[in-house]
Amino acid sequence: YAHSYGFLAVFAAGLAFRRLEARSNGDSEPKDVQIPSSIEDGDHEDASHPEKAPAYMTAAVLRFNEQIERIGTTIVVLLVGAMLSTRYLHAEAIWFVPLLMLVIRPISVTIALLGSGMPVSERRLISWFGVRGVGSIYYLTYAIEHGLPFLYAEELTTMTLSVIAASVIVHGISVTPLMSWYERRREQITTVPAQ
Repeated sequence: YAHSYGFLAVFAAGLAFRRLEARSNGDSEPKDVQIPSSIEDGDHEDASHPEKAPAYMTAAVLRFNEQIERIGTTIVVLLVGAMLSTRYLHAEAIWFVPLLMLVIRPISVTIALLGSGMPVSERRLISWFGVRGVGSIYYLTYAIEHGLPFLYAEELTTMTLSVIAASVIVHGISVTPLMSWYERRREQITTVPAQ
């Protein structure tokens, strides 16, 4: 009845969940919380332990959310692939997609993470991979549902699908070598002895 925005409600629920966990753990990371991979696995003592229960529940919900996200992403990628056709690709996509991926997004991420204290290598990875395309589909359908004229809707749909398709291909190819490089670099930094 509040006529609020769904994403904000989910964000607020996540903050409340984290605050409850922090309050019960005194803002320290709980030790030795075991999350079984399925209901049948092992004991569930942590689920009812007064100090570990919030962390247990948070981790279980996060794992469930990751599984749902993977399923949702797979469905969206399949739908995007099914909807793509060269007939609907516009010439603007040829220059817009690289501009967005190589210039606009890196600049946006750099500005957003100013003062975060995050290492440069992590900021570069975030600026390259960015956020998932599911949000773009949501905002596109929201705009269309709220009266976006057909001409603009068709153009925006083409651009959105082009960006998502390019992202799936380019980021899908680059994710393994880049994450391997990042892990090696992190290991080198943590194993370098203090002078």
